[in-house]
Amino acid sequence: MFAIQNLKTWVKDDKNIDVALPFSLLRPRIRKEPLGAVLIIGTYNFPVQLNICPLIGAIAAGCTAVVKPSENAPATAMVLTRIIEGYLDPESYRIVNGAIPETTALLDEKWNKILYTGGVNVARIISKKAAETLTPVCLELGGKNPAFVTSHADLRLAARRLLWGKTLNAGQVCVSHNYVLIERALVKPFIKFLQESYVDFFPKGARESPDFCRIINTQHFDRMKRMLDSSRGQIVLGGGTDRDDLYIAPTAVLVESEDDVMVQEESFGPIWAILPYDNIDDAIAVANATDSTPLALMAFGSQAENEKVLSGVTSGGATLNDAFMHAAVHTFPFGGVGYSGNGSYRGEASFDCFTHRRTVAETPGWADKIFRVRYMPYLESELKMSQWLGDVKPDFDRDGRQTFGLKSVVGSVLRVGSDSGTGALFRWTIIGVGSWLIYDRSWV
Repeated sequence: MFAIQNLKTWVKDDKNIDVALPFSLLRPRIRKEPLGAVLIIGTYNFPVQLNICPLIGAIAAGCTAVVKPSENAPATAMVLTRIIEGYLDPESYRIVNGAIPETTALLDEKWNKILYTGGVNVARIISKKAAETLTPVCLELGGKNPAFVTSHADLRLAARRLLWGKTLNAGQVCVSHNYVLIERALVKPFIKFLQESYVDFFPKGARESPDFCRIINTQHFDRMKRMLDSSRGQIVLGGGTDRDDLYIAPTAVLVESEDDVMVQEESFGPIWAILPYDNIDDAIAVANATDSTPLALMAFGSQAENEKVLSGVTSGGATLNDAFMHAAVHTFPFGGVGYSGNGSYRGEASFDCFTHRRTVAETPGWADKIFRVRYMPYLESELKMSQWLGDVKPDFDRDGRQTFGLKSVVGSVLRVGSDSGTGALFRWTIIGVGSWLIYDRSWV
């Protein structure tokens, strides 16, 4: 509904362009146009949302699209197939089911853009293939996401919210935390609060709860089980597993080194590490050494501490005093940075993702009187006037002190508070009309 309610605004030409005053006569604008045919490759952990949300953006932008859902969620893929084939124009929107051979065949085609959600290794393959035809890509990947907990945090609330982040969808969430960096003195009470929250969530245990799901397949179960078996840490919560049931309990492992497998590998499941630190600078250093561009970051501390973490660690998105709530707002842009991806979608960002912003200028015939300077022969007087009108010089000297020259003062007056030439013309028009209405009473 958000796209339907806002589409008329999104598709309008962008005319609020900051240009020098003379160039505002060219009616500069940015026209929104569809990129063309796009390929959307989804994944299994949220198989409806991660296929449909980008498709909504493609439709809103006016693109045609092919959707390739994950073969690891076949039941949902069949539902999506019935919806897309039953309700969308088959000449414009198609769905292709299958595994690696089908995906490979799709990548052999020429696309105007590819959006992929998944892991880094497959993203490299897609990017390499797209580069052959200079096809732009939007990559939504994962990362070893850190959570920071300081002495200024509400420890009980931090434990409860972080446990929720690892029990929702059995932790198979790309923005859930991979490890918790916590002040050393807080470790014991934090674990106690984790255990209490676990009992609150699952009075009969997670295995018996209808609210706790299972791991997607044996491949991912075995990968997480190897992580737990290889860790040198101490299990302080959970630890239960059952391969036949694809069950792994919410499991926290207390580790003493950032080199532990629980920190160094992305779990993408209900298991995570707790790593003590002595000061916040050490914690930031560990996070940057582990994964310098995670998809998400969570910080529980004072405002100053949270700001320090945000400034010290780059991430695709961040949530303060909670677990990945920035990703819960479906109108927010969602995307990664560096190894966690590039580009973003959801909300208006979905429309922008599949839109070409085409710059347009329209020169009226009479404008040659103003722009005569561009024609030869070049006259020195006209060149000086053109430079005076068009050049923007810094309003500070070499020592960084702000200066107010004649041009800056005149420019400020002429702009009447506007940041653009178009805005200045509009404001002067209002001033002129207002002055005429005040001094010419004949209209009364």
